[in-house]
Amino acid sequence: MNTHLIALALTSTQSLISALFNLPAHSSENGPTVKLPNPTTPLPREKPLPKAKPPTKWERFAKEKGISHSKKDREVWDDDKQAWVRRWGKDGKNKDKEDAWISEVKAGTGKSGV
Repeated sequence: MNTHLIALALTSTQSLISALFNLPAHSSENGPTVKLPNPTTPLPREKPLPKAKPPTKWERFAKEKGISHSKKDREVWDDDKQAWVRRWGKDGKNKDKEDAWISEVKAGTGKSGV
């Protein structure tokens, strides 16, 4: 029984390798390669493709108004420091205006005569 299985495995392996050597070969940096033929038997799916869900009220509203959701990056490039810094929080880019020793006042918002 064992010798029969070994002989069967040997002939199957030899026929597979000879079929591979009969395919057209192309040279590449890794050595000769062959392009395998397209599969003849399509593999079935376990479950059918999911159906498209209808859009929610918000998605319909956003599409009507042209609203798109895009997240802001956490870090921004600071030209003064020549490095990436946080947008908010400790050492954040939003702290630059608070730390400035002088700031502009818009016309009509400051006290007059000072």
